[in-house]
Amino acid sequence: MSGGNGYMGSGIFGRGGMPPRPRGVALRRAAVVCVCLAIGLFAGCAKPPSRQYYMLTYMSPDMERRAMQNPYACVIRLREFSIEEAYNRSNIVYRMNPYELRYYNYKSWAVKPTRMLTDLFFRHLSSVQLVSGLVRRFDEGRKPDFELVGFIDALEEYDSEDMLFAHVSIRLTLTKISDGSMLYSRSFSRRKKVYTRETGLVIKEMSQIVEYIFTEAISDIDGKLAAEFGISGHGGPAFIQVEEPNFTAEGD
Repeated sequence: MSGGNGYMGSGIFGRGGMPPRPRGVALRRAAVVCVCLAIGLFAGCAKPPSRQYYMLTYMSPDMERRAMQNPYACVIRLREFSIEEAYNRSNIVYRMNPYELRYYNYKSWAVKPTRMLTDLFFRHLSSVQLVSGLVRRFDEGRKPDFELVGFIDALEEYDSEDMLFAHVSIRLTLTKISDGSMLYSRSFSRRKKVYTRETGLVIKEMSQIVEYIFTEAISDIDGKLAAEFGISGHGGPAFIQVEEPNFTAEGD
C-alpha cells in the first residue's frame, strides 16, 4: 500500500513525516540563541560599582578663653545620639525637594551616623578638657553629674535644581541628673553650599558644619557650667575665632 505513492519514507516530508525547516529560519534562530547567550555571559561578567564609604571628621579647635582654666569638677555622661528614623541607615541620604528622600545605592557611611556623631562630640569634649570626667555609660568610672543628649534631625545632601548643599540639623540638651532639671538646650540647623557635584566634597562641608555646631555647643555649655558653679565675669568667645562659612541657618 505504501510502496508506490512516494509519500512515505524519505519523500518531501522527510523521515519524521514533517516538512523540513527552511535553512534561513534555522540560521536566524541560531543567531538569536547566540545573541542571548552572549548577553547573558556579559551580564554575568559585568561587575556592579564598588561601594564607597565616608566619614565625618575634623580637628578639634582649642579653647582660647574659658570661665576657669581648670576643668569643672564634675562628670558629664554623653549618651549616644538618637536620629530621625529616615536617616537611620548606612546609605547616604540625598533629597531633591522637601517631600522626597532618596538613598545612594553605593555610597555609605563607614560608621552608623549615631555612633559617628557621638564619637566626634566625645573626642571634641575630651580634647578641650571642659570637665574633669567624661563617660559614655553610667557604669563607666565616676557617677555622672550631668547628661548630654543629642538628636540628629537631618544629615543629608540637598540637591535643588541649580544648587547643591550639605545639610546637618542637630538638637542638644544638657540636664542635671540629681533633679532632672534642664541646664541647656539648643537646636542647630545649617546648610552649606557645595560648588562641585562630588560626594567627597559634600561630606567635607558636612564635617565643617558639625565642627561649627559642636564648637558653639561647647562654648554654650561652658557658660552654663560657669553659672552653675557660681563663676562670674565669663564672657566673650570661648574658642579661637571659628569662621562661620556661609551657612544658611534654618533656626537656632
